[in-house]
Amino acid sequence: MAKKAETKSLLRTKSRGSIRSMFDEVAPTYDFLNHLLSFGIDNYWRAKAAGKAKQLLGNNSAPKILDVATGTGDLAASMAKISGAKVTALDLSPEMLVIAKKKYPHIAFHEGYAEKLPFGNASYDVVSAGFGVRNFENLDAGMREFHRVLKPGGHALIIEPMIPRNGTMKALYLIYFKKVLPKIAGLFSKSSFAYDYLPNSVEQFPQAEAFTTILKKSGFRSAEYVPMTFETSILYIAKK
Repeated sequence: MAKKAETKSLLRTKSRGSIRSMFDEVAPTYDFLNHLLSFGIDNYWRAKAAGKAKQLLGNNSAPKILDVATGTGDLAASMAKISGAKVTALDLSPEMLVIAKKKYPHIAFHEGYAEKLPFGNASYDVVSAGFGVRNFENLDAGMREFHRVLKPGGHALIIEPMIPRNGTMKALYLIYFKKVLPKIAGLFSKSSFAYDYLPNSVEQFPQAEAFTTILKKSGFRSAEYVPMTFETSILYIAKK
């Protein structure tokens, strides 16, 4: 009961301090569980986002890319494979950043949060975020900041888990996500709470057209989405 109450409280308030503490706690097992619980498909989703970024950048030979809510840096590293790219990454969890800096010393990592990005207006060609936007304390403010730091014509690329719309797939997905996943995570992580919060945060987050509407209200000229892997993940693409 205590865990459920804690989850409901965090979902309701999205306190930045509580989110930071949660990710600090799961940092040691974060990468292992990400790959295990997604059956390794999370790497494919990041590669798809980086491939789309490369396509959108076209002939830009020295693109500047910002990865927000970078965690341990895997999406930032995927973006860094784009030829000539200069990648900067930011996260609010110092423990996540300790791991990220060890894994990817060639990337510039900063501690900070999405609602007040410590970067100038029109600084980046691409802003990306992998599986972190739904944890923002203030989603609208975060998306306005994404828009602010992008150059005119720049793009935001955001990956989030998706709840399948097909009835059968949705039922199977939710059984795994809400019943099986937290139990598996509990075998390897001290924070069973974090993996109870995960499926609930996905259910609460605005999906597909609902989120593209938020992106457009935040100033983006256009916003679209691409479902991936039987609608278990989704890539949002927004243009300034």
